[in-house]
Amino acid sequence: MSKLKFDQSYGRILGVAYTSIFRRLAKYMKDKDLPITPDQFRVLSFLWQNDGCSQQEIAKGSNRDRANVTRIIDILEREGIVKRVNHETDRRIFRVFLTEVGKNLEEPAAECGQLAIADALAGINKKDIDICMAVLKKTIQNLN
Repeated sequence: MSKLKFDQSYGRILGVAYTSIFRRLAKYMKDKDLPITPDQFRVLSFLWQNDGCSQQEIAKGSNRDRANVTRIIDILEREGIVKRVNHETDRRIFRVFLTEVGKNLEEPAAECGQLAIADALAGINKKDIDICMAVLKKTIQNLN
């Protein structure tokens, strides 16, 4: 039986790539003095396309657990980036809306995201990127 080379495993390489992109994104956001973190960016990315949805929908759409989303929304609300509004018919549910501050963060944050991805993919040809995307999509499909 061969011994697993953890540092060269698929999971390890995938995790290091993810962390590296997030760190680069954090650097670009800091350079632009944006008041958000990459984790908050992930939640906001969903809200920029689905303003006014529930925390449960945000959790599902951003692939985060509900407790984590609640914590992130608490912070974003404190910073004036989002606001919670009671659901019209179900008092147990809050809908989350972007404030003007939150809406105005979309463009500069998206630019940071695009720069981080461009850095990550520098020197990689389109064919290899397409293959990588297909493998990652199949990985997600296998696990869902």
